[in-house]
Amino acid sequence: MTESVNSTQAGTALSLGQQLKAAREALNLSITDVAQKTNLKKSHIESLENDIFILQNVAPTFVRGYVRNYVKFLRLPESLISSVNYGEVTIPKEVTKVSSVKPSSNSQGKTLKYLTVLVLLAALGMTLLWWWQGYQKEQENREQFVSSAPVAEVANTATNNDASAQTSVPVQQPIQVSEQPAQVAETVVAAEPALTEKVEPTQAASSPVTQEDVKVVEEVKQADATTAQVEAVNVLQQSQSEQAPTEQPVAVTNDELRIEITGSQSWITVRGAKNKRLAEKLYNNGETLSFNENEQYRLTIGAPANVKVYYKGQEVPLKIDGRVARIRLPLQ
Repeated sequence: MTESVNSTQAGTALSLGQQLKAAREALNLSITDVAQKTNLKKSHIESLENDIFILQNVAPTFVRGYVRNYVKFLRLPESLISSVNYGEVTIPKEVTKVSSVKPSSNSQGKTLKYLTVLVLLAALGMTLLWWWQGYQKEQENREQFVSSAPVAEVANTATNNDASAQTSVPVQQPIQVSEQPAQVAETVVAAEPALTEKVEPTQAASSPVTQEDVKVVEEVKQADATTAQVEAVNVLQQSQSEQAPTEQPVAVTNDELRIEITGSQSWITVRGAKNKRLAEKLYNNGETLSFNENEQYRLTIGAPANVKVYYKGQEVPLKIDGRVARIRLPLQ
């Protein structure tokens, strides 16, 4: 009884490798015999008996299987299998109960998604704001066009009235000078009675003069006087028209597009290709604009009556109806 207790105490004091070796020797088996019967390698059996349970290039699970097979072959208790470590990482049970921390990849993805949406919303808002500012500015320009058009028409009518008043003065000059042809007519009429007086005695010698013959002679005198006056007036008007200085035509430069402000003032907007703004403001009388090296032009003229447009040396006709003129050049 005491011997069995001693043997168990001695067995518990031995390591797993020593117990495996002692059990093999008790069965009078060599390592080669065990390798043939268990299909284990000799090197693995030697490592297990030397308490080497972490084998190179062998997973811990396979090492545990080798030990289990060897223990069953030697008929040792299976409790010895879990008494050693095979290189496995053991996690305490307390740690497994703790809830695992979720990865933060989802939170990072959400933040990136929110940032992308914010950037897109900001870009959309900036685009809408830019469009709204352009729309407001265009509305203000249209209001200025509409308000400046009646003022330009009033100024144009005033200038036209002044011009008509100035041109009406030379027309009255032939009436003042018409006194000279009247005098000439009087001399002609005065000379005619002398002839008639000379002729009348001869007629009186031949036949008596009636009242009807006297009336016919007077009507002939009046017709001759009026024709003489009309001819004198025509001669004077022709001489004055020859003496009047002729207006010199406006010299047009070789600019592709030339705009002249001939009236008081006008708002003008000029845009080139790709809607590029070349000029936009209120221009006064006497100012000129010239543009070159552009294939197309878009003009917006607030007061067309005060503006002349020349394109490639030819004047562009403008429609004057009290509204803003919009023109595309070249004309289609």
